[in-house]
Parts: sequence; C-alpha cells; structure tokens
Amino acid sequence: MGPVALVYLASPLGDEESDQLANTLVHKAHVPLVLAAHGVGKVKAWTSEGVFWLPEELEKILGDDHPFIAEMETDIIELCHHPNAGDFCLCGWRKGLPPLTFPLENGSHGGLGPQETEAFAILPDDTPLPVKKRKYLRPYDLRQAACHHLGRLEQRIRSRPVRQTIAGKRLRVLTYNVHSCIGMDGKISPERIARVIARNAPDIVALQEIDVGKERTGSIDQAHIIAKQLQMDFHFHPTVRVAEEQYGDAILTHLPMRLVKSGKIPGLPNKPHLEPRGAIWVEIEFEGLRLQCINTHLGLLGQERMAQMEALMGHEWLGHPDCRSPALICGDFNALPTFPVCRMLARKFDDVQSKLPEYKPLNTFFGRYPLIRIDHIYVGKNIEVLAVDVPDNELVRVASDHRPLIAELEIVQEREV
Repeated sequence: MGPVALVYLASPLGDEESDQLANTLVHKAHVPLVLAAHGVGKVKAWTSEGVFWLPEELEKILGDDHPFIAEMETDIIELCHHPNAGDFCLCGWRKGLPPLTFPLENGSHGGLGPQETEAFAILPDDTPLPVKKRKYLRPYDLRQAACHHLGRLEQRIRSRPVRQTIAGKRLRVLTYNVHSCIGMDGKISPERIARVIARNAPDIVALQEIDVGKERTGSIDQAHIIAKQLQMDFHFHPTVRVAEEQYGDAILTHLPMRLVKSGKIPGLPNKPHLEPRGAIWVEIEFEGLRLQCINTHLGLLGQERMAQMEALMGHEWLGHPDCRSPALICGDFNALPTFPVCRMLARKFDDVQSKLPEYKPLNTFFGRYPLIRIDHIYVGKNIEVLAVDVPDNELVRVASDHRPLIAELEIVQEREV
C-alpha cells in the first residue's frame, strides 16, 4: 500500500522474538518505522533510535511540528488494532528520514508524512460539509457529506409512530422566505433558490418576498423563473404593487391546484405606512383528497400580527366553510412560537416543529447563523407530522437570509370504531 505495509506472520511470536524481528527490519532492512498493537489502546514502535510507546511518545517519531499530530495518534492506533491488520505495520516515513515506498511505483500516498497528510479537495461550494472548528477536511468528512447527500446518514429528521390509518397519503411541504432571491453574498439568483428547493424535493412550496418585475432585481418574474426551474405550477399574490413592479407571496406545486382566494390582511389603521401584508389560499388535489393550503407573511409589530392572525382565523380564511380539513397554514410569521400570535393559532393548529418526540426545533433566521425560529408550518387535524428539517449546507447558508423549513406530512383517515 505505497508507504504502508502489513506483515502477517505464519505463527505468533513471543515478545523477545517480536523485538528481534522488528529490530532486524529497522536496522538491516532500513524500514523507518515498525508498529505493532500492544495492549488496549497502545502501540509499540521500533525505530533505528530505539523503542517507543504510543500514544505517549508519538511526537518523538513524527515530530512536534507535524500538522496533524492528534489525528495521526488516533489513526495509527486504530490501524494497528484493526482486526484485519497484520502483526506488524511498516511505515515508510518518520521524522528526520527521507520517505520510502514499499512497492515500486511512481509516487505513493497514504503515509504518515506531512507531504501525504496535507492535501486539498476541490468541491462544489454547496457541499454539505460538517461545521467544525478545524479549517481542514479529513476523508471521513467527505464520506459523511456524500452519505448526507444520498440520505444514508442518521439526520435530524426523526420519524415517529403514527396512528393506524387507511391508505396514508404522504407529501412534503416547504416554506421559504427567499429575500427577493438576493443572497447573503449580494447576488440575485432565483435559479439558486430553485436549486435549494429542488434538492429537498417538496410537493408543495410556499414562498415569501418574491419580486416580479422589480427594477432592483433586474425586472424579472422570479415566481415564473423558479416555477419553471422546478417544473411546477404556481399562483402569485402581490402584497405591494407600484406600476409594473410587484412584490409578494407564491405557492408552487406539481399537483393539481386551484386558487381559492388571495388578498390583503389588515394592518394598523393608525400606522398607514406599514408594509402591506397578504395571504394566498389554494386547494390542492392529492390522492383523492382536497388539501387547503394558506401561505402568508405577517407584519413586524405585535399588534399588527395579532390583527392579521385574527383575520386569517376568521370566516374569510381558515374559518371559511370551504377551508375544511385537511388544512395547513405556513409562512414567515415574524414571530417566535411563544409569541401571542402563534399561541392563538396553536389553539386549533399544530406547530410541526413541536409534534415530534425527541426532536429539537431548529431556527430559520438569520442566514448563516440562524438564531430564531420565525418561519412556521401549522397543520390541522387529520395531518400527521412524520419528519421535519431545516437544511444546513453552503448553498442554503448563502441563497437567502432565511433557511427553508420542510415538513413531511401524512394525511390520514381514522378508522371508525
């Protein structure tokens, strides 16, 4: 294996015979370093300068200036104690000697020297790498990133048992404040937002802060571009309209959908200059059922939000006879779960991030370092929450100043008793 070789003996040797063989290898065969497991968590090392014990004396072999001394301690001990490792491990490098490789080859890799342990990786900038204090990657980090992308690691999405159902119907809902598709790097990219969404494969997408025809973002139709990238249909409601420029909320889906209602929700009469707010309600056909979905973006002031939520829970929206179960409401509420506006909604609907046992709710705002949870999905009766996630990777950290919130739901029909 290049600068590492494993020696398998035909029969076990005693301590004295092992010392004789190891010394022959380092003095006559000029092997820089010979290692052998010796007790739990211990390794015996032979060099031309004497015998050493690891991990205590590792620096005497590798040098105190080795860039990865702590990692090499773990790796060497685990290698020597691996059940398939040889009785001896021969290493072609130690401090103060020129490196060598055991097979004849043009170059080698995988040894202990700094030239082989210092490396680089060229990766896409949205690779979901672990967030750690150290500034370098190890091969295991790349493996974790690949497994995470393939869905093969235990993640923060946690499953829970659900009630006995007839023909359970599952779907994924994503809510996302996209900040006019202006990323944390200042770049305007609806395509990047679409990529964030596509990676999470939702069935229903609720977006807030969408620009349509606004000069500040290139006069493009962001809702249309994102929907086209995702191959979804959409309905858009402008809460702000100035000439040809519009700004508001949208719902996208690949499922059959019809617009039920869109419109403004009240602000405060004594504060006419507050940003107008609105909501959009669609009915989505799914597995023979009709799901009512409302997307909204509430105001910044507490009294304003309370007035808006009272309207949304009233007879024109959630309280309307046509807004029957199953139903959900989602969006950017600009409110923590403990705020009065969320407590009001929680009287009739469930916060998806509070439904799972052994699940710690995740923050959605601000950008790279989310500190608070103001983006929400609330579900009505006959909707079970199977899993929840707030993605964390470089793409998500830079695409908007919010993180998307995703819930995997199951629409259930309870058995009659």
